Amino acid sequence: MDLQVKKEKNEDTITLKISGVLDISTNNIIDPYLEEITDEINLLIFDFSGLEFIDSTGIGSIINAIHLSQEKQFKLQFEGVNELTHQVFEMVGLYQILEAIQEEVV
Repeated sequence: MDLQVKKEKNEDTITLKISGVLDISTNNIIDPYLEEITDEINLLIFDFSGLEFIDSTGIGSIINAIHLSQEKQFKLQFEGVNELTHQVFEMVGLYQILEAIQEEVV
């Protein structure tokens, strides 16, 4: 399985539409998109509506994005999270990490 990322930029917002499988064999595909984020970005949206599966390394990539949002002072938002992915995010405490970090972002 593979992963596709479609990037959309609108003024100070970037949307990354994630499709496919985000696991150990594909998690490095997201990194270049995160490395492109500049200080002019105020919001990064992950659109997971096309995500079929995510494992712990995929979760690690999302946590890296959360920490990057703290470092570069932008908000991070999740959209299109299906029920299974939502349950995984809740089980590993991803929403709590995001909430705690986002409270620190001005």
